[in-house]
Amino acid sequence: MPALTGSLTRAEDKPLGGYEEKEGGMPLDSWSSDLSETGRTERRTVLFLASRLEVRDAKGACLRKIDRQRTAGAAIRETGGGAWLELELKDGGAVRLAMSALAGRDGLRELRDKIERWANPHRNEEGSLPGESAFSPEKAEEKLTWKRRGKALLGLLSYAAPHRRAIAVSVAVLIAGVGLETLPPYLMKLMIDEGVLQGSTSKFIAIIATLIIVYGLQAGFQVYQSMIGIAIGNRMMSHIRMDMFAKLMKLSVRYYEQRATAPFIGRIQNDTAWVQGFLSEGISQLAAQVILAGAIFAILFAIDGRLALGVAAFLPVCAIVVLWLWPRIRSLMNRTWNTQYWLQKYIGEALQGIRVIKAFRREEEEKRRFDRYNEESVRRSIEQQRLLQWLQPMINLAISGGIAVVWLIGGRFVIQGTASLGTLVAFTTYLSMLLGQLQWNMNLAGQANASLAAADRILDLLNSEDELPVRGTTMPLPKGGGEIVFDGVSFGYENGREVLRDIHLTIRPGEKLGITGHTGAGKSTLLQLLARFYDPAAGSIRIGGVDLKRADPADLRRRIGIVFQDTFLFDGTIAENIAYGIEDATPRKIMEAARLARASAFIERLPFGYDTRVGERGVRLSGGEKQRISIARTLLLDPSILLLDEATSSVDQETERDIQAAIDYLCQGRTTIAIAHRLSTIRSADRIAVLDKGRLVELGTHEELAAGGGIYSKLLDARSEPPKAEQVAR
Repeated sequence: MPALTGSLTRAEDKPLGGYEEKEGGMPLDSWSSDLSETGRTERRTVLFLASRLEVRDAKGACLRKIDRQRTAGAAIRETGGGAWLELELKDGGAVRLAMSALAGRDGLRELRDKIERWANPHRNEEGSLPGESAFSPEKAEEKLTWKRRGKALLGLLSYAAPHRRAIAVSVAVLIAGVGLETLPPYLMKLMIDEGVLQGSTSKFIAIIATLIIVYGLQAGFQVYQSMIGIAIGNRMMSHIRMDMFAKLMKLSVRYYEQRATAPFIGRIQNDTAWVQGFLSEGISQLAAQVILAGAIFAILFAIDGRLALGVAAFLPVCAIVVLWLWPRIRSLMNRTWNTQYWLQKYIGEALQGIRVIKAFRREEEEKRRFDRYNEESVRRSIEQQRLLQWLQPMINLAISGGIAVVWLIGGRFVIQGTASLGTLVAFTTYLSMLLGQLQWNMNLAGQANASLAAADRILDLLNSEDELPVRGTTMPLPKGGGEIVFDGVSFGYENGREVLRDIHLTIRPGEKLGITGHTGAGKSTLLQLLARFYDPAAGSIRIGGVDLKRADPADLRRRIGIVFQDTFLFDGTIAENIAYGIEDATPRKIMEAARLARASAFIERLPFGYDTRVGERGVRLSGGEKQRISIARTLLLDPSILLLDEATSSVDQETERDIQAAIDYLCQGRTTIAIAHRLSTIRSADRIAVLDKGRLVELGTHEELAAGGGIYSKLLDARSEPPKAEQVAR
């Protein structure tokens, strides 16, 4: 394995890779490795400039540029036998920068530290786990400005529009409840001054009865208002979740390739739960507390202006303390969220890679990694809860001390005859309510902040632009598909690294085209462009004269059937997986598709036949069985264009002959593009295209290419497939 080293070049040294000062300034730092980000023996140099990061090859050519403002940090990911470093972007994306063997992780750590210092020169990485970036999408509260809070609140209110009547009723009930809540202390004043002190039994009983009625009405209004809030909050949460999932279904494949998928589960479940709590109870409670606090403050002045002025003079001190405490509380909340994000992300990745973990006997190592994430999460939670538990008694002590001072001063007023005992009792009761509201409002403010941060993350997803929009007016594809044209198509998954280069290819309607070439030549990418999982960086792809960028996506999906090299089955029955693309598929059609795919024999041997559950990702079936289910699924779709990506790669030779016969039957009257490394499977194709390093280098029949002495002929010789094997394959 090539060495992985980090070399430092300071600003006063000679620039690396022929870098010119006029291009944007001298490098602040650099890092080099003899291993590329894809694991090839190719030198890479990372230059840290004032405004951007550049990745250069051995000749000094710039392969990639990344703006400093877009960079969040860096993280090291491990596989069974190696590790790589990803540059994490603030929009949730990631870019792989370097790779190494596990023994070379020190070099990756050096690069990670350089990136962290360069991207966040003035930030203390509170809350970041060792070896991980301090930024994550789940830690958006730290970056949440008041402007973004306002946008998040407006976004939530847009979901409230369908519930205007219920909200109006809730507001009316809320105001009535607040009015009732202000009555008991005043009734207590009357009870003491006009009942107890004057010895009037009738007034005493009447006031007690009124007090009981008020408490009963207050409880009834609170229950009714809570029921309305819960109903509204849950309905709105349901709509938000549906919109989020619908958006996830619309986003392009590239969007998911640049992001971890596990956090999206947290967004749909946890973030919407925060928002639901805020919508169902938080907003109404916050509004009630604000209205109640204003009403109580006005009543305090009405009861005794002298004591009220003293309280008003003390409130700025309370405000200063709150403003001092709140950033610290919020910081702890942010750090706790951050550690929970990484814990959730790690669990998702570990479960998805469980087979690799077991194959390389990394269970103990993964347990230690989990313990590290888990311990960090527990530590942050303890810190947050300790602060809150310490804060609670201090607040109670301050409230009790303030009330005691009021009793001291007010008691003297009562003794001096300038205030009544009932007035003092009512005043202290109202003051207790006011100070209690301030404490409650701090808790609500924390809930509101977390909920608005969750809403901000939700809206960030919902507002994500579809990377494959329909350009201009949508045009229907012609019936039967029509001619397929690749016109000067070039494409790369990353800027500066083309996978396909200037592809010119025309496929006639009903033609069967085989595609072959060395691994990494771009064969599967060509099919993914035709299915419009991606758009070409240059050139165009047309079906029947219609550019795919203007074609109706649903129409395109109906016309194209795909059998992927990596088969994915859903955790359902075999029949459900075969009928996945057809909602009204009958049992007869499902069984016919399975028969044509040569899957019926093994299905009927199963205990529950077509009702057998396949398990998550089809884990209860073999690779060949899953591939035949996938072929049956495509057969049932009955597409006009058939794309086969190594469709028979997971089956034995006998099964391959059966499936090939079914595919040959299916291809009749349909345009078929089949990728194969086993050249025997595409010899019967009308034409064969050979790709090499992203270029179309050969095109012709099997006989023409075999006699041409080119790459195809060499592939035949390398794979030891004599001409007579053609008859066997057929």
